[in-house]
Amino acid sequence: MNLGDVMDEIADSVRTITGLRVYAYPPNKIAAPAAIVTYPDTYTFDETYGRGMDRISDLPVIVLVGKVSDRASRDNVAKYVNGSGSTSIKAAVEAGAHTAFDTVRVTGVSFDVIGIGAVEYLGATFTLDIAGQGV
Repeated sequence: MNLGDVMDEIADSVRTITGLRVYAYPPNKIAAPAAIVTYPDTYTFDETYGRGMDRISDLPVIVLVGKVSDRASRDNVAKYVNGSGSTSIKAAVEAGAHTAFDTVRVTGVSFDVIGIGAVEYLGATFTLDIAGQGV
């Protein structure tokens, strides 16, 4: 798998969600609501014999929706966290037609206050488990 191609394809899948700005890498600034495909903590080689499979077990996709103190932010993040539907990050990622890797699964989501520039946003970080042919 090529990490850049993987990040681009995940971003393309998330772009199917109407009204969400999507970045295939961490930007300097954003306008919410936005999704950012960022770098994994680990990339494991040779999960199977002979370069058969590599794995990225923790590729983060961060969704930023607005101020933490706004009720609208809670309602907005809730629609992206749904397990299904037209605004679901999980559904968009797992339904994508991917060629840069073989399998993807959204394994969970965590919440935090995330600062970009001088602005703090309510953020939901989705964790993806990705596996594909070693190159």
